[in-house]
Amino acid sequence: MKTLSILLITLCLTTSAHALNVRDIAIYNDTNETQWPEGGAWLPLVTATQVLVNALGYSLEYIDADDVNNNDLGEYYRMIIFPGGWAGGYNEYINQTGYQNIRDFISEGGTYLGMCAGSFFISDKVLWRENTDADSLQNVYDYPLDIWPGISDGAIIDFQPWDSFAETGCSSYPGARMVDITLDQTLMPEANPSVSVLYYGGPIYRPPNGKWTNEKVIARYDMPGFSGHEEPAMMLFPYGSGRVFLSAVHPELSLNESSCLLYYDITARTLLAQIIARIMAEPEAVETQIEMGRTLRFETVLGLKYEIESSADAGDTWQSYGDPIEADSFKHIAKIPPADAALEFRITLIQ
Repeated sequence: MKTLSILLITLCLTTSAHALNVRDIAIYNDTNETQWPEGGAWLPLVTATQVLVNALGYSLEYIDADDVNNNDLGEYYRMIIFPGGWAGGYNEYINQTGYQNIRDFISEGGTYLGMCAGSFFISDKVLWRENTDADSLQNVYDYPLDIWPGISDGAIIDFQPWDSFAETGCSSYPGARMVDITLDQTLMPEANPSVSVLYYGGPIYRPPNGKWTNEKVIARYDMPGFSGHEEPAMMLFPYGSGRVFLSAVHPELSLNESSCLLYYDITARTLLAQIIARIMAEPEAVETQIEMGRTLRFETVLGLKYEIESSADAGDTWQSYGDPIEADSFKHIAKIPPADAALEFRITLIQ
């Protein structure tokens, strides 16, 4: 616990505004209470995520609302992580331009990882009931980011009410309780079939109009006898050219229900490491088919060489189009003159 406290103090001292740098991953961090008194991120979860990302060897930096509101995030990052905490705090400071910057980042090829509050944040609607009374008012929020058109419905009050610690006896962490989830082995064969993770007010994901479309449910709650049993707890779906992974639970940090201390569980954190590795993975060769138009956007890997090719016969034959490209960011934008607008284009990795 002393180690965790030191990490939290260190992080508090390193959250000031700064110029953005090209990094693999950005973690949203508005825990500086002087600058963001109503901020949404919870510091222990920010720290737990940062420590894991560092251990995995990815480069990272923190971003806050000023960074989101004023920058093209795709110029700097491959993935952004919105950690757990309070989604209302994210909406407090991110403005309409910031929302659009997040949408553009994902739709142009970026990856978004939302943990608990980070998944509430991008949902069309949020249903929230926090106390132990099942007949209490359920608040309905129409959140503005609208990346996922479904409903995030929490907390699961018959399993763990947000305002209660009676289930664990841990008065420092009301609303928190460990829960098992089952992983879909066809979608993540590298993962353990069942993992115990931290539940801390997370939602059940409910599809728009009651029908799943392009979402893949990666994990489900394993809580027999409770309303959340076998309901979705993790999912992955495409958004434009990018992808979104949502987790209603916290594999990054666990609660010892005997000592009531937070700790890092190796099995749970291995699952999160596997998730990050999967959604950050680049194909061995990049070949992207793009709709015809004057502006083409291709996903690239920093430092590798590519060649744009064109086809005038619907892809039967391809020929080089312009000079080879050495990628200096995570995307390449090509301007195509009107005379060539009818051609089809792709980008291939030069071996």
